[in-house]
Amino acid sequence: MNASDLSTTRIPDVEESVSIDDLVDLSNQAGDVLDQIRDAMLEPYPRKKAPSFTSATLAALCGIDKARVKYLSSKGDLPTGISTGSGRAKVFTLEETITWIKATSKRQLRPFGARARVFAIANFKGGATKTTTAVSAAQGLTLLGRKVLIIDCDPQGSTTQLCGYAPETEVTDDTTLLPLFYGDEPNVRYAIRHTYWHNLDLVPARIALSDVEFEVPAKLLSDRKFEFWDILNRGLMPVLADYDVVIIDTPPALSQLTTNALVSSDAIILPCPPEGMDFASSTQFWRLFSEVARRLPNVRTEKRYDFVKVVMTKVKNTELSRVVQGWLHKAYGARVLPILLPESSVQVSAAAMLSTIYDVNKADVNSTSYARIREPFDRFTEYLDSQLVRAWVKEVSK
Repeated sequence: MNASDLSTTRIPDVEESVSIDDLVDLSNQAGDVLDQIRDAMLEPYPRKKAPSFTSATLAALCGIDKARVKYLSSKGDLPTGISTGSGRAKVFTLEETITWIKATSKRQLRPFGARARVFAIANFKGGATKTTTAVSAAQGLTLLGRKVLIIDCDPQGSTTQLCGYAPETEVTDDTTLLPLFYGDEPNVRYAIRHTYWHNLDLVPARIALSDVEFEVPAKLLSDRKFEFWDILNRGLMPVLADYDVVIIDTPPALSQLTTNALVSSDAIILPCPPEGMDFASSTQFWRLFSEVARRLPNVRTEKRYDFVKVVMTKVKNTELSRVVQGWLHKAYGARVLPILLPESSVQVSAAAMLSTIYDVNKADVNSTSYARIREPFDRFTEYLDSQLVRAWVKEVSK
């Protein structure tokens, strides 16, 4: 590009005077456009639909062969699916598929007396695929027969969007975590709602949730003994018997919400793309949180996590990516999961439609590409499930 080209693309030198009211108008205008695009292209609740599953996919999820599926269907105890036409394979809804999985699974069930484990997905840097990792993990665990609650602690409400709700039009302030942090509700049960995805419940978020960052310090000023870090933990305890796992998506900052999420969790998963800036940010995450946690009464001495892991996301097949992967392994050693969640056009397309890899119907994409992208996500959820079982065994053996 030469100087003459630059002169044609120069930003107009126009004097601007922008008020807060102007910013409100800008927000309203942008929100209106988003609503129009959502209505035209996307699928918010209740129009968002879970995928269906063929007999072959159902058999694979259950770990049995197609002949076994046919035999069990003939006994009449399990859903038989819907025929898609003469001579064609049957398809099963998500709910039917999960029914099959639970009926045929040899996985250990949550023992009586054991509670859900709480996993926080956290990273202070935006763009690390925190939300897609959280929702994908939640969906994947339901496909292993688990009942999951996902909590959106990010005022941006991205997890809420992926779970099928429009935060600013279908979620009210009193159905977020706000009443819990205000002290108006004793636990999170009031905010739990079902989603389009069977066995996946949600505590939603919207922008007003950011008020927590002002409310909590105000309470602390009036009561120096106020345990501001333990609000979410206390709010979760009464519902942990209702689920196998709770997954918390956190804001990209060390906020009151993030601190509460990390303190209430049994495990921390840090998604980190193998890029230089993301690696640098990850080192700050551990330092800043540990500095805060060690100042909290009882947390430093009593808090123990089941596991703390780094999972590489948005992994590219480039030399630079491989170099940074080496940095991550050198920095975190065995805490880096041997699972690479790749960047792909399939995921980019899914994200553009407010979906995850698990929302994508296999028939809609190249089967080889889909299997290649899906496989590491399945391994990731298998790992999380193995940690659930380990924690339950340890809990009931005490």
